[in-house]
Amino acid sequence: MASKSESGKRSILITILGVIAVLCLIGYAIWTILSQRSEIAQLKQDTQELSDKITVAKQQNDEFTRLLSEDDEDTYMEQIAIGKLGYAYPGEKRFYIINGD
Repeated sequence: MASKSESGKRSILITILGVIAVLCLIGYAIWTILSQRSEIAQLKQDTQELSDKITVAKQQNDEFTRLLSEDDEDTYMEQIAIGKLGYAYPGEKRFYIINGD
């Protein structure tokens, strides 16, 4: 039979190991919670940025729809082709000022 001192040492060792295991579990739980909160905050920020982009895109879409529904659609398309796409009529030469001085 094991002596009383060996039995006491084993129970102390088991208690210490139990406390260490519980502390490790608590530490892991806290780390998991904090990392999830951080991820949730980042996802909320991403969601807000995407919502803002959607709002801007809807406003642009509404503006384009309004412009295309006007009577003078050909003039608008010509302005877009010349101003934004850099198109020109055949034989037409366009000059651009490169230096703003």
